[in-house]
Amino acid sequence: MLGALWKRLPFVRLTAAVVLLLAAGEQFPLTRLPMYSTFDPVADYYYLADAAGRPLACEKYFGTSTANVKKLYRTRLRELVVPRGASEATATPVERRHAGEALLDELRATGARRGAAVPTGTVRLLRVEVRRVATVEGFARIEELLAEK
Repeated sequence: MLGALWKRLPFVRLTAAVVLLLAAGEQFPLTRLPMYSTFDPVADYYYLADAAGRPLACEKYFGTSTANVKKLYRTRLRELVVPRGASEATATPVERRHAGEALLDELRATGARRGAAVPTGTVRLLRVEVRRVATVEGFARIEELLAEK
């Protein structure tokens, strides 16, 4: 009888899961996990654009995601600054540019290997920093050109 009811009502399993999670202390959409309890005052993201400043779809043109672009760039930057005992935050503009240019070369090569429609013109690597500020909008957006090639 209970088995037949379990199969007939598609939401019985979902309801059971929700009841168990609520009994355990979870409350949608919030969680007790600390990674979601506060927001950093500064966040950043990276993107690629053409010479005119129009964003390029990373997956389409280079066969990778923008999240991966950020990771790859930061890896290249660390490779440049760690030998001199510095951090990413203290990287010089020249180091940032060299890391960005190396990344642009790698992205073009990766895109070509994956059969993506790699742009032949100038490509720019940009970093955008978003920070909380005491204004009407509540945030400021600062864009930095890291490299172009």
